[in-house]
Amino acid sequence: MVSIGGTALPGVKTTVESANNAAVNVGAPAQVGLVGQGDLTTGTATAGEVYEIRTPSQARSEFGTGTLLAEAAVDALTEGAYPVYCAPAGETSVSAEDIGTSATGTLANAPVTEDVEDMSVTVDSSSKTPVVTYKDPTTQTPGTDEFLYNPVTGAYALSTAPSTSATVDYVHYDYQVAVDAIINEEGERIDFLGSVNENDNVVSMIHDAALQQIQFYNFMIAVAGFAPYIADTSTITAEYDSSRIQQLYPTRNADGESIIGSYLGLRGRIGIDNSPIFKRLKTQNDLIQTLSKGSQTDLVNEQIVPVADEARGSRIVEDLTCVADDNAGESSMRQALHRLIVDYVTEIVNEASERFIGELHTQSARNALRSIIVSELQQLRNTNAITAFTVTVEKVDAMTASVDCGIDTIDPLRNILATITAGQIENPDQQVSSAAA
Repeated sequence: MVSIGGTALPGVKTTVESANNAAVNVGAPAQVGLVGQGDLTTGTATAGEVYEIRTPSQARSEFGTGTLLAEAAVDALTEGAYPVYCAPAGETSVSAEDIGTSATGTLANAPVTEDVEDMSVTVDSSSKTPVVTYKDPTTQTPGTDEFLYNPVTGAYALSTAPSTSATVDYVHYDYQVAVDAIINEEGERIDFLGSVNENDNVVSMIHDAALQQIQFYNFMIAVAGFAPYIADTSTITAEYDSSRIQQLYPTRNADGESIIGSYLGLRGRIGIDNSPIFKRLKTQNDLIQTLSKGSQTDLVNEQIVPVADEARGSRIVEDLTCVADDNAGESSMRQALHRLIVDYVTEIVNEASERFIGELHTQSARNALRSIIVSELQQLRNTNAITAFTVTVEKVDAMTASVDCGIDTIDPLRNILATITAGQIENPDQQVSSAAA
């Protein structure tokens, strides 16, 4: 149960409770926002600013051709989102960071550049070649002259430990600048806030932002990858228990580019008119990892959305939020679509109620408030989003009224059980004559 607002000042206090209902199909597109790494040297964008991207050429001009943020924005547009609100992360250059004399370790800052041209490594006065990996570098075998590093976590590995010294020059990214900017400028507008980077701190930032916006009735779902690479899905453990975040895996394609933009583009296109379950990403068909059915089940068991790698387009297997099985308070928001519908109805009730704050507390005022809410919910019922609803507006005391709203809704179709029987058929629906056969 979540309470928004209070009674210390005039206004609306809303309590959102979980019940056994869900919903689909209210006919409103979703607005999406992206934070990510651009190139603030070749691109024209500035950290801490939000850009309303409407064309692929604009995305590449602002954030630099080939950068994570630019290509994610292009993917989002191609999949159907329009426009896409983007904020680039800040960039900081680090010079000669001393990484000691161990063959493995972690850079002091992460996430770091994924462009090896922005990194320089010197070990015992000799240069090493930076090589990107999305796996754990400590489980890999670097070449003699290689500096193997994971740009998401900052972990690295050398073939042998330095004898005397080792230093690294690199660029790392400040995502908080981007998150703050997009929340401050577009927090009232966006329904999904995605990060192109799977770094734990970055994911926590966008989730925290989504939670903090609840108090302002600005509802959104944070979307990010669970990890850049999972070697064994049977060993993973859920990191969140919240309906305000959705984690996917894998979220990199074979070229190392993020697919979060593609997914948000799909969500922007279908809005709350449909579920993404079993829908394909037309911009992605070659992911960094192909999941077995068993691995997909492992992910679902930990409330992570599997993405199936298929030639016809990567397929979204589920629509889970990160709500744990024992979280009764959010049990009806275990799917992102359900979360969106609850938010939508909450906004309807809040906006209708706010109109009456300051009015004389009369029966006619309460009746008028109820009529407005009923009218809005009737529109949802006309679209088959809900099959029934109840609205009660009652006097609590001289200056307080209560609104109780209940809805009975329809779940998206998740499974079909098909049985094929071969043999003699009685009263066939279709029959081919022997001559035609």
